Amino acid sequence: MTAPSPLPIVDAHHQFVGAEGGATVFLPSDLAPLLVEEGVQATVLVQPEPSAERTRWAMAMADETEFVAAVVPWVDVTAKSLARDLRALAASPKLRGICIPLGEDSDNHWLRRDDVIGGLTTVCDRGLTLDVLAAPRHLPAVTALAERLPELSIAVCHLGAPFVGRGQREPWGIYMLNLAPHRNVVIKLSGLVTLDTRPWNVAHHRGFVEAVVRLFGHERMMFGSDWPVHAGTATYAQVVDAAIGAAGPMTAAQRERVLAGTARAFYRLS
Repeated sequence: MTAPSPLPIVDAHHQFVGAEGGATVFLPSDLAPLLVEEGVQATVLVQPEPSAERTRWAMAMADETEFVAAVVPWVDVTAKSLARDLRALAASPKLRGICIPLGEDSDNHWLRRDDVIGGLTTVCDRGLTLDVLAAPRHLPAVTALAERLPELSIAVCHLGAPFVGRGQREPWGIYMLNLAPHRNVVIKLSGLVTLDTRPWNVAHHRGFVEAVVRLFGHERMMFGSDWPVHAGTATYAQVVDAAIGAAGPMTAAQRERVLAGTARAFYRLS
């Protein structure tokens, strides 16, 4: 365990896991002591599973958990009931945005569909953000979306899931180069230990993170632990250290932006 960071930290990407399907349970009581040890003052709960039931559960967990400052749940943006669904979710004062997971079976151009654009326009009009979990092949569509809806604030999770374990920089690097000019896009420094080989190595991460720093700057990056997904690969403290090591060297101001400032601005945290 490392000493807590001298600057406050916002963990901008984690989940909770219930007992359904025999899965290992990861609840607020499991995460709370890890946050204290690392100096994390607030978190953003992300619910990426395409399930209305899971979204309701995550919203309830967020409302009951003091350290969760914002919640970003999945919602079906193509549903005719979207406006009503968003109103219901907005009953929670912690709602800040929505999450779209683009899985292995997702069409590369799904984000370009007219019904998706229409739904995300409604999301944007309500002042909500978008977290997108995308593979490299989806990034051109993210770029098109950022251009089509410049008022929609978009967070690309896990650096856009580059092939860290293979050390494969392209075509991910070109796609990020094209995405970077769109100022409504920020990048989450999250999920890298699980994208890497085992054992993972910060040197592997640094080659990808340095490219993001050059293109987006530290001011458009935010730390996320991806807890508990990393639990079988690295400790929470190791994930924090790995993110700082991959993003460095940083000035105090840059470190503050990566560890807290970008998340506070993006999710409108007090």
